Amino acid sequence: MRHISRRIGALLVAVSTCWAAGPAAQSQASSLFAFTTNDFWLNLHHYLYVLGRAHRRMPDATQLAVASAPEDERQGLLLLTDEERSIWDASVTGYASSLSRQSSVFQPPLAPMTITLANTGDVTGFPPASFDAAARGTLERAATVYRKAWWPRHRAMNDQYLARLQQQLERDGPAIVEALTRIYQLSWPERPYPTHVVAYANWQGAFSFTGRLMVLSSNNNSFNDRWYPLECVFHEAMHQWDDRVSQALQAQATRQGVTVAQDMSHALVFFTVGYVVQRLHPDHEPFIDAANLWRGTLSGARVPVGRLRPAIQATWKAYIDGRGTRDEAFAAMVAAAAAPSP
Repeated sequence: MRHISRRIGALLVAVSTCWAAGPAAQSQASSLFAFTTNDFWLNLHHYLYVLGRAHRRMPDATQLAVASAPEDERQGLLLLTDEERSIWDASVTGYASSLSRQSSVFQPPLAPMTITLANTGDVTGFPPASFDAAARGTLERAATVYRKAWWPRHRAMNDQYLARLQQQLERDGPAIVEALTRIYQLSWPERPYPTHVVAYANWQGAFSFTGRLMVLSSNNNSFNDRWYPLECVFHEAMHQWDDRVSQALQAQATRQGVTVAQDMSHALVFFTVGYVVQRLHPDHEPFIDAANLWRGTLSGARVPVGRLRPAIQATWKAYIDGRGTRDEAFAAMVAAAAAPSP
């Protein structure tokens, strides 16, 4: 592990208060998230989207979260007749020439499609009454073929992924929520967070719509192993606080007469959740370190997020460890990041 802290002694003070949940909290683990693994049409839609990008040879098609999709497709094709293979190929080509051209799942028409298809279950007929006509036609033509060649395996992957994740949540979920709410000084919602598991989501492996719902992918890759699903589900859940955190950061920036770094809030989410999981499991390497995200850009920023790393390590980590207040840490972060920010 490249960036695991060895300062275990400093952590012990917090264990009894912030990092260990009592029996009452343990009983609430199952109420944190409302999972579905059987959204047939959502799985089909995202699989076609991912395959369409792979067939177009888009650069992100080699990312770990989607790299296995073409081989998965190849195995399924062996189960099909020539006619079924022709139907499937036409469906993938249809996505490749249209919806798969979009790199972001957060913009129309992809975003409303995901929201509409989520939580529709495993039904034979296409469920939504209102949907893009061309996309609906493609999905309906591909459905029988997908159900024969891929859906049984994808559904099994979803169920296996969720079974492992739920074990982690039963053990650590309440303690993580307790830590995150203490750090951010915000309340966790009482309603379970709607969370939909699909075989393939997008090149990032997971995404969310600001508290409305999240999508996690279950395919076999190194970032769906060990403690990464636990870090991932809480990372996406943290985006429910994006607006309030942005307001708090902006208040500090206004007082100082500077601009908040565009990627600061997201960088803090990456670091915070990874660090919280690492404190519970010292063998865990936070995703931002393991994937070397410090070298890349986040949230539309034009320069690498690594420029924020020294301030996060010196100021935000110190706050998490118990020094100062949240707003003092936000103020120091805004000040430290102002000069090198784009």
